[in-house]
Amino acid sequence: MLHAAYFENLYATYQKVANFLIVYITDAHASDEWPVGKNVSFCEQPKSLDQRCLLAQKYARDHQLTVPMAVDTMENHFDQVFAAWPVRFYVVKDGLLEFKAQPNPDFYGYDFTQLADWLKNC
Repeated sequence: MLHAAYFENLYATYQKVANFLIVYITDAHASDEWPVGKNVSFCEQPKSLDQRCLLAQKYARDHQLTVPMAVDTMENHFDQVFAAWPVRFYVVKDGLLEFKAQPNPDFYGYDFTQLADWLKNC
């Protein structure tokens, strides 16, 4: 997740409107799978759930996150069901998928204002 500070701000603003959860999934730029430089590829792909949990904890600590965080299974069940790689955000309401971020055609990635706009209208 590249925009931790913005997501943290959304959480602070809208945590009374919605429950938030970050799910730490497989690393998109693991140095042993897709090395793209030291500024992006900072770790090897975890080989165990304990290693993945340690990376999630480090990420939360490094970015001073207060948003609750879960960790995907080593079989990547969450990622497979939700197509979350490398980053995506969703809104589930009453057990139904209400909102799924769509890639922004103007730049690589997702526009967090989509989620903010949806939350404003709740």
